[in-house]
Amino acid sequence: MRNFLNSESFNKIYEIFYDEKGIDDKGKVHCENIKKGLLIPKGDEELILHFCNNLYKIIAAYNQWENERFEQISEDNKNYCIYLKYWLYEKTENHNIRGFDINEYFQKWKDKLEEELNNNKKYPCKFNELNSTERDQMRNIYAFVLIYYRNLKKFNQNEYIDCKYLGYMGKGLNEYYDSLIKCSEEEAQSNYCEEFNEFQKTYMGHNIYLSTSKDDLDYKFDDTDTVNCPLEIKSLEYPLHLIYKEGKNRWHLSDQPIGSLNSSIISASSAIGTTVGISAFLLYLYKHTSFGSLFRTRMQKDNMILDDVNEGTQSLMLSTSHYESLPFENSDYNITYYSLNNS
Repeated sequence: MRNFLNSESFNKIYEIFYDEKGIDDKGKVHCENIKKGLLIPKGDEELILHFCNNLYKIIAAYNQWENERFEQISEDNKNYCIYLKYWLYEKTENHNIRGFDINEYFQKWKDKLEEELNNNKKYPCKFNELNSTERDQMRNIYAFVLIYYRNLKKFNQNEYIDCKYLGYMGKGLNEYYDSLIKCSEEEAQSNYCEEFNEFQKTYMGHNIYLSTSKDDLDYKFDDTDTVNCPLEIKSLEYPLHLIYKEGKNRWHLSDQPIGSLNSSIISASSAIGTTVGISAFLLYLYKHTSFGSLFRTRMQKDNMILDDVNEGTQSLMLSTSHYESLPFENSDYNITYYSLNNS
């Protein structure tokens, strides 16, 4: 099997966090020292101590006390916060206690650990209070962007990945669409939107065009299919065009206004699926994260978004947003699109 993602930052960092045998001895001492004065979420001491130890690892690297674990990783240390959140959200989602919220205790453990370390240079990472539904929404968004979108070229070049993996990624697109609408309106000051907006500032780009459309074809797929999968790269550049399919609903991402795309690119009659290479890393995620359980249920959301990520972008500005119906040439359906740009 071609392990085409194993060289990427996500894989390396996630494995550092996941490795229960890789507990930092100094971090373990500090986490045990602060344990007495803090509450333990859901009574799971093993989880919170593992979280605390991972937090120590990135704080130590950030302050250049020790950086051996991360020295071969090109990712900006400040971005490790997102990876740690993804790890935490996976661990709590797979917990045997239903409805495991991300409560205030996680931020209190971070604050107490930095106090214990007598650290004046605070690590820029906030653990927002999220209920279990919000946690899962952010987890899905993180999975789409960190695993799929940041590796589009590799996914486009490789063959034979089961559709179940791309179905999982598509769920993150769905959540991103919902979150973009929600967090550009009246709820923008919520804890959830604070986290979502933080993520955008780190990973999202400008001048992207997002659309939804309807089709007469009620799309379905089998988990083991490797063609005509839910999430397709219709065009990698000039223009970029991604499409996600669920039932009769279609969602599009492009770096050009959707109405300007050639109809042959977005034709509903096209059954050409992007076939992407299966990797040992995806199997690793399937075994150790929520991949496995998610593949056994159909996605239920009605809307989703596909977004363009520029790794170095530091901010994203939402223009005055509007919806507009535009007909596709030689097609029987209309689209509704949502545009993001910096103008």
